[in-house]
Amino acid sequence: MTTPHDHPQRAAGAPRRHRTTPPSPTTTPTPAPGPAPAPAATATAVDATPAGAPGTDHATTVLAVHAEQLRLHGRRGVVYGPVDLEVPTGTLAVVQGPQGGGRSSLLLTLAGRMVPDEGSRLTVLGEALPRRRTAVQRRAALAGFAGIDDLDESVTVGDVVRERLAWLSPWYRRTPRVDQRTFARLAGPVFGERPLPRTGTLVWDLDEVDAMLLRVTLATAQHPDLLVVDDVDQVHDSRRRQTVWTRLEALAAAGTTVVASVASLDEVARMQWATLPQQITLATGPHAVPAA
Repeated sequence: MTTPHDHPQRAAGAPRRHRTTPPSPTTTPTPAPGPAPAPAATATAVDATPAGAPGTDHATTVLAVHAEQLRLHGRRGVVYGPVDLEVPTGTLAVVQGPQGGGRSSLLLTLAGRMVPDEGSRLTVLGEALPRRRTAVQRRAALAGFAGIDDLDESVTVGDVVRERLAWLSPWYRRTPRVDQRTFARLAGPVFGERPLPRTGTLVWDLDEVDAMLLRVTLATAQHPDLLVVDDVDQVHDSRRRQTVWTRLEALAAAGTTVVASVASLDEVARMQWATLPQQITLATGPHAVPAA
């Protein structure tokens, strides 16, 4: 598990298998090696209009995220951008884009874990990035990121939660064993009416919905103002994924700004919502598609 200041290889909310000294807080993108992509579009088409909410009074809206010409390039070319984006505080925003379209990198940038290109203008939680990235890292939590907050399947739910709480506690304070009551206090707002796993259950035995909600629970343990959740469609069945979206929507309604990503370009249209979320459609690089 990591501190809230870690870079994308070990970021806040990430359970870990062995305690080590946390690495440096920020990293620059290093796209995976491979053949160079086909010539790509030089711009990203983005629809950042809150679905079903035209005419928003921006003069009175407090923004959790404000981005202008936000972009990122790596050794292989465009990662994402340019992106113009406004996310009001206490709302749910859904980032839709194809695999390889820069969704994960965009979310990590918003959370202060990746540094965008020069010329990008980005303010998150009132802090200018990347200059104030440490302040944003303290207030933003990650969940669902491959290689960052993966769960150790060989340990119990209680052990995973205990380790997370230990990272969030002062070094001199002992973290007691997590019983079911303690877990219920922590996980209740995330799971809602869904039955909680038992603390003695191995992570291996959790179904994919409970595993995802557990990762969100570990992220919310630091009481973040911003929660970014990657790859929600790792919960493969759409009806079961509805449960995850409903719970993320509830967290946003309780005051936490939530930005979550999914590969399905029609995800918002296919799900049921109490309030339609903001819909952001990325179209980047060789996988570019028109914005919704």
